[in-house]
Amino acid sequence: MPTQDEPGTDLPPRRRPRRIGLYGPFLLLALLAVGWSVAWLLIRERAASGLDEWIAAEASAGRRWSCADRHIGGYPFRIEIACSDFTVDRPDVHASIGRLLVVSQIYQPRHIIAEASGPLRIQAGPTKVEGDWRQLQASVILRERGFDRISLVAEMPKAAMQNFGAATLDLASRRFEAHLRPDPAAPATFDLVMRSDGAVIPGLDALVGGEEPADLQVGLEVTETDDLPARPLWNELERWRVVGGRVELRSFGMVKGPRRAEATGTFGIDAEHRVEGRLQIAALGLGGLLGRLADGSGIGGALIGALLGTPEPAVAPKGAAPGLRPLPPLRLDGGRVFVGPLAIPGIRLPPLY
Repeated sequence: MPTQDEPGTDLPPRRRPRRIGLYGPFLLLALLAVGWSVAWLLIRERAASGLDEWIAAEASAGRRWSCADRHIGGYPFRIEIACSDFTVDRPDVHASIGRLLVVSQIYQPRHIIAEASGPLRIQAGPTKVEGDWRQLQASVILRERGFDRISLVAEMPKAAMQNFGAATLDLASRRFEAHLRPDPAAPATFDLVMRSDGAVIPGLDALVGGEEPADLQVGLEVTETDDLPARPLWNELERWRVVGGRVELRSFGMVKGPRRAEATGTFGIDAEHRVEGRLQIAALGLGGLLGRLADGSGIGGALIGALLGTPEPAVAPKGAAPGLRPLPPLRLDGGRVFVGPLAIPGIRLPPLY
């Protein structure tokens, strides 16, 4: 009986192992990488052309945006647009915010994150504003037309404003944030909510007393905002006044050391282009000018105390916190500032334009 080693024995030929199973996953991965790279390049070109179209449309409306040394990157999962200096010019305003980085994830193209390095420079006629911050970020959620929300957060912001050679107005805060969105229930209306922690505002110490920084919260509703081409600012304000635009102060809160205040109100622009409006205020522990007028101290307070029997009693804002004392209404009318029925002497509101 022949064995395997004996000559003449027939053995089946050995098959070489097939390499396709070994290299198949790597080939598939390479094809996917090439396909994704091509797709990313197409998305990149689409983002660049979309940005160019938007800049052209804005230029036709009178707003000229400029992105110096524009670079588009972010491969493989993001689109990043970087500018060494980002500026905008309107007929009466030039503004720049320094280096800007805008980022959008491929899988969330309608959610845009931006970070600006500063400094901020604004020149609007005789008014000049310069600002800086430790960090500033913005978030924009887009929709088919317009946006759903714009949010901005700044750490350690500060700004200096000069106008007509007057003394510089210095503002500062530990943290500032703002959120803007269209009101879904009211066309041509926007809701704006702002918060500032540790704010230092000139004149606030004299108005309410104390030297501590203030924590502020403001909720606004601005109407008649549907027509905003890039006309000069004063023309914009006049159009807004003529169509009956109003700013509703839905909420205001201030905490400044032991002093607290809350307010609601409404504002507009009168026929002489001055701010007009009315505030309902409730407060606790105020000093300064408002404290003296509200507490009945001094000549002004004595006059108010003698006249508070008028049909306009002090009324707390709707939803004011318990324990806050209602103050006489604060009214802006005819260029004067009234606390209750008494005009504060020496204060005149100039026309805005």
